[in-house]
Amino acid sequence: MAASTVSSCVPPSLPESAAASGLVLLDRWCYIADLPNNTTAASTTSSGLPIKVTFRAARPPLLSHFCVHCPGLDFRKIGPKIVATDADLVLLRVPIDPNSINRGLDWDYFVYRPRAQWLNLLPNPHPRVLDDSATALISREDGAWYVVAALGVRLPLYDGRALIRWDFDLHLYRSSDSKGWISKRLSVNEFERDKLIPLPRAVDRLYHETEKTITIGGEHGTVAWVDLWRGIFFCDVLKECPLLQDVPLPVPARGDWDRLLRHCNPSYLRDVTISRNKDLIKYVELEFLYREELNATPVSHTDWVCNNSRKSQVIRDGWKSTTWNMAIPVGLGEGWHRDCVIDVKDVNLEASDPCLSDLMAMLSSKTTRTWKELPVACSILSMDDDVVSCFLKPDPGTWTSWK
Repeated sequence: MAASTVSSCVPPSLPESAAASGLVLLDRWCYIADLPNNTTAASTTSSGLPIKVTFRAARPPLLSHFCVHCPGLDFRKIGPKIVATDADLVLLRVPIDPNSINRGLDWDYFVYRPRAQWLNLLPNPHPRVLDDSATALISREDGAWYVVAALGVRLPLYDGRALIRWDFDLHLYRSSDSKGWISKRLSVNEFERDKLIPLPRAVDRLYHETEKTITIGGEHGTVAWVDLWRGIFFCDVLKECPLLQDVPLPVPARGDWDRLLRHCNPSYLRDVTISRNKDLIKYVELEFLYREELNATPVSHTDWVCNNSRKSQVIRDGWKSTTWNMAIPVGLGEGWHRDCVIDVKDVNLEASDPCLSDLMAMLSSKTTRTWKELPVACSILSMDDDVVSCFLKPDPGTWTSWK
């Protein structure tokens, strides 16, 4: 799923030929509109209001999106959002009281199946609070029933300054079970990440902070909770006694070490995804390269002041992208395998490519034909092949020019 802006009342128009039948890119935020089609499903909120959800498909790179219509709810402050997907099922949350600060109690959760045109209201998980980034949806038996699995963090247990154990809560809902929501305590007491990727003492960061959740599925309903800084928790959530399997990510590239200290958003540098046939976990890391360059001898005191009296300056010198993969089930193979390394200095822009005309125009004053000078971020791995998509920032002076 793709990140997006907050909910809007006006969905974008889609070309008539935009309908897609395969994999699509999803806008996480829903539009507020009544645009019925052959995917529209109706249900009732927990407060008794009628609600309809419609899916509008588009071929990538266009974003497919959802429209929610519920006249009795006020979505001006915050709107419905897609939490998770699996197969043709969608988990979305709808604010039933946008003014409330108790997000656990004041969200309705629905599971939506576009082709079957059904929309199921889940029991409210309260007092559990579901973290969007740590919640998975698992389709079972071609959507005949489903599971919602969410990971919650508890306080760690210390002996003095030594970390002994870290507990987590696994919150589960099975549509085939009348028990409703249940919770199971999971613990980690072998800290594999601290052995391979220890954090500096100055870093105030939890052992695991989930940035994204991946549904692997299979017989035992395997879920991967991804911390893009240090590792992945794998868990067979449908087992009677599920366990967390802690798998560290590869050691960070040297150019990214300092970013651990600066609390950089790891999604700017890294991504983890699963192959389409779910036999590989794939990982990519961007490494930014810099060089130190001596300043020219100042010709005056003013020149010296303008250069902050520095004898040298650090200059951006390109970037590298490294991809890794690991076989599923994890633990049966040799761990992470380095797949490919791309250095931007080896990537050339084809002047004859019309899709690159804007970039070529921006670089026209340069003698180089590479995009070494352009800031990049947010690598996104393809599920199907070895393609890595990056956002470029043609105008470094603005925050809104990512492409």
